[in-house]
Amino acid sequence: MNKTVVVIFCFNVEENIHYILKTIKKTHLNKNRDFLFIDDCSSDNTNKILKSYKIKNSKIIENKVNQGFGLNYKFSISYSIKKKYQKLIFLHGDNQYPINKIILIDKKLNTSSLCYGSRKLNYKNMKKNMPLIRFVANIFLTYFINIMFNNNATEYFSGFRGLRVDKLKKLNLSQFANKWIIEQQIHFYFINKKYLISEIPIPTVYKKNQISKLPPFDYVFSVILNTLRFSIF
Repeated sequence: MNKTVVVIFCFNVEENIHYILKTIKKTHLNKNRDFLFIDDCSSDNTNKILKSYKIKNSKIIENKVNQGFGLNYKFSISYSIKKKYQKLIFLHGDNQYPINKIILIDKKLNTSSLCYGSRKLNYKNMKKNMPLIRFVANIFLTYFINIMFNNNATEYFSGFRGLRVDKLKKLNLSQFANKWIIEQQIHFYFINKKYLISEIPIPTVYKKNQISKLPPFDYVFSVILNTLRFSIF
């Protein structure tokens, strides 16, 4: 068995998943890694496309009912532990993050417990391509989180990240949310545990079908609330 599993979340991504699948086959990213595609009850042709590529060292999970991001995240963690992987890398099927960079994240995880792609490390590109309200929220919340944790990360909100499975074994998953905020919660947990965390620069990509539908104010409130929870309480 390969030591790394790459989990790709897929929900109605028929417009973008072709590129990801072609890249995996063309660049042989699956030679040293396993891929787990989680189709979260897509209503378009996502599942049909996933099955058509027949990628070696890959598996497709078909949710009969939409589980949402948080539950799929927890399932991925449990799966990586059960299958005895050493590294777990998350990617989104909408092609918002550069799949070829999993090679660098995989390498970084040899020494880091958590590694993620930071758009802030490519600041000009981020400022140009990220919707203004999300750009401002990202900058403000990163500054706030760094103060609360006495940390110096450049970003906390990229969904492109990898984690060491041995550290995930110590998690009590029930204490984390079943929603998107689980990414930040686990990040905060890793900070509190003083695990080594690293970043790599990635481009900012926002197309029409890649912009999050989360209400901006709910997003900001949830991040602030969880920052306080994990930094103070």
